Amino acid sequence: MGESILNKFELLDIDRQKQLLDFLDFLLFQQKSKHVQEFNYDAYRNQILSIGTWSDDDVAVIEGTKNSISNPLYTTKNKTPAA
Repeated sequence: MGESILNKFELLDIDRQKQLLDFLDFLLFQQKSKHVQEFNYDAYRNQILSIGTWSDDDVAVIEGTKNSISNPLYTTKNKTPAA
């Protein structure tokens, strides 16, 4: 099997060889690490749920700001204050 892998490796261009070596280093690092954690859906869900939410007051401030940006003080046609 080793000879087959080496033959395939030599068929790759230099950039792909570097990518493969980097990937092998990554796999070896993972193997060394005895603390490979599996995805924990419940922990992830709880983490997402703990993120703060916006109150109605927060949204109202943003809506008010959006409205003032949409209605500038000066028009672009005549550079005079809008009525």
